[in-house]
Amino acid sequence: MSAWSDIKDSVRKIILMQDKIDRLASGLSRLSADVMDHEKRLIRIETMIEMAQARRREGSHQIE
Repeated sequence: MSAWSDIKDSVRKIILMQDKIDRLASGLSRLSADVMDHEKRLIRIETMIEMAQARRREGSHQIE
């Protein structure tokens, strides 16, 4: 009887572990999407800064 209890407990732990792994994988997918979104936003901000700096340089050359 003890062997069956051990097997049952082991199977239960495996099922619980699988559920935790599935939840972690889902969370990781959401985090990955968030990181990609932040990367796209950062690229847009960097582009705006570079464009503003280029305009500023063009403007300073016209004054001279």
